[in-house]
Amino acid sequence: MNALQVALPIAAAAAPVLVLAAMNAWLWLAGERGTLLLPVPGGWPAIALEEAPAIHQGEPRAPAEACEEPLRLAA
Repeated sequence: MNALQVALPIAAAAAPVLVLAAMNAWLWLAGERGTLLLPVPGGWPAIALEEAPAIHQGEPRAPAEACEEPLRLAA
């Protein structure tokens, strides 16, 4: 195998990564922060979570009752 047959597959695999890295560097130099193409290490932003409302009121029904009611209505 000659050098061209060795270098072309390596260049074909590296080209997309190099293009993404170059675009990422260009965006960073242009002032973009937090919206880059490649992930950067950092913490997740804090999200204020509210208390979830109660879906069920009272005690849950037994599994047999829960399955029989739709079947009875469908018959």
